[in-house]
Amino acid sequence: MRVKWISCVLIAAMAIAIPARSAQKLTVTPDLERAVRRGLAFLAKTQNPSGSWTDRSTAAAGLAIIAFLAHGELPDEGEYGHVIRRAVNYILSCQKSNGLLAHGGSMYEHGFATLALGEVYGVIDDERVGPALKRATDLIIAAQNSLGGWRYSVGSTDADTTVSGAQMVALRAAANAGMEVPLTTIRRGAAFYKSCFCPGGGFGYTGPGGPNQPRAGIGLLVLSLSGAYRSVEAKATADWLFTHGFGGKGYFYYKSYYCSQAMFQAGGKYWQHWNSIMTPLIISMQQPNGSWKGTRVTVDTAFALLALEVNYNYLPIYQR
Repeated sequence: MRVKWISCVLIAAMAIAIPARSAQKLTVTPDLERAVRRGLAFLAKTQNPSGSWTDRSTAAAGLAIIAFLAHGELPDEGEYGHVIRRAVNYILSCQKSNGLLAHGGSMYEHGFATLALGEVYGVIDDERVGPALKRATDLIIAAQNSLGGWRYSVGSTDADTTVSGAQMVALRAAANAGMEVPLTTIRRGAAFYKSCFCPGGGFGYTGPGGPNQPRAGIGLLVLSLSGAYRSVEAKATADWLFTHGFGGKGYFYYKSYYCSQAMFQAGGKYWQHWNSIMTPLIISMQQPNGSWKGTRVTVDTAFALLALEVNYNYLPIYQR
């Protein structure tokens, strides 16, 4: 049976057995606001006329859309309304007959693009977005394999925790927007993450070995959004990130994007500690042109912005 997995319904049902989590301290300082405005100006300035960015990835377009929405910007309104509109048009133009939202054929692209449509759906006047979001959501559901996860291709029979994370977060956003998502899909996805849990905290790539910070953030966020934030795996991973989350090499902005959301979901000391260290660090790494310089400047700038913008708490996907 297919049922609507909508956040307000899920939270109400969970409240019967689990006490509500306390509100989190959010801080929008002048430095943070200045950094976000400069980052958004950089994204607007570097957008192509087609609505894409440098590599034409729908993931980049989707993440950019969400970065604008997370600051309270709206399609067709204000300084950046036209930027959001062009990016939405670009993503829609890339949708394939099977529902895939990708310039190429990657489910990774698809997950971030679907997330963007889920977040923009309620604030855009465009009759194309709902049907496109439904097709994209249905594809994620159909592509879930026997392991309970996803990999780069639609028909993959193996799974990893990074591509699967993009699909699970996209499904939550789609459900928040009113799309029908089977609870069995969510439960199987959460079970896949638990099968990749590493003793002591964190998650492996395809199994329970070799945790790192990005995957810890992904797994903790997925379990939190799936209602398993009280699980042994979630608690151990929050503790692991509290201790190990600030070092490591590589994927810094990717880590920041997922871990900031995950530690906000964990709440309390986890979020306060994370936010007090990572937010000023990310701000300090901004380039003079407003970007954040990583391997893919558009994507890494969007990741950095979204990590900072948890403090605004505007996006439905950020809600606890």
